Amino acid sequence: MPINNLLNLGTSSANSPTSTASQGPGGNLGESAFLTLLAAELQYQNPLQPMDNTQFVAQLAQFSSLAAVTKQSTTLNDILSTLQQQNPVVQLSQLIGKTVSTAQGSGIVTAVLQQGQNLLVDVKGIGSVPVNDITQVQA
Repeated sequence: MPINNLLNLGTSSANSPTSTASQGPGGNLGESAFLTLLAAELQYQNPLQPMDNTQFVAQLAQFSSLAAVTKQSTTLNDILSTLQQQNPVVQLSQLIGKTVSTAQGSGIVTAVLQQGQNLLVDVKGIGSVPVNDITQVQA
């Protein structure tokens, strides 16, 4: 039975192969769910009509692809996290497009600058303002 047919069985039965399958972000099937479904497919296949080899290879390729995408996503999240922790300019880039209030007035942040140890935001209509002078941030 192809994986697509197993997915259509539903999860109403407690003994259903899909009831213990974990789901990834957004309700998508993750790696463990894919392996659970593949194992169930192999376990419950009709011995008189085994799975077609090309279909099995295609499903293994899908799993390999899923594993690669998952690893890539994890790696990119790690890189982003590292950048945000080490570089305050990256952290402050979240202010771009938001309205900030300072002692000189308020305006929309258009850029983030670092001059030596000083962090500045470029505010439309005001100019470069030290980050410490920001009193309020609005969406």
